Amino acid sequence: MGKTNNAEKAPVAEVVEVVEVAPVMTVVKDVVEEPRKLTLEERIQRVEDLSMLIDRWKTLNDSRRKLQTFQIGADSLSSVISLRDANGNEFKTSNSAVISSVIDEMKRTLDTKVHDVEELINL
Repeated sequence: MGKTNNAEKAPVAEVVEVVEVAPVMTVVKDVVEEPRKLTLEERIQRVEDLSMLIDRWKTLNDSRRKLQTFQIGADSLSSVISLRDANGNEFKTSNSAVISSVIDEMKRTLDTKVHDVEELINL
């Protein structure tokens, strides 16, 4: 048996070249643009729009206050709710449960509308 040469069977090492990559830098300029000045006509239009919103808010609040003071009679006869369409058709009821439900829905609707107008005013 012959001797084997261990040097010939030694594993071959791979040479890997390591290349460093510099991080890419992005420069962002903070540019603050000043808002464009409104013309006189644009400012007047904004004031008119705000005035209309304030009038709408007052009307909705008045309606809400009136609705909150509305008293439903316990006898089911003293309170009547009436609906009339454009053709003159009319629906009336004195049922206190129906009247109470209608008033509750009207309150929720008015509350939502008041909130929406307040948001528009605060823009």
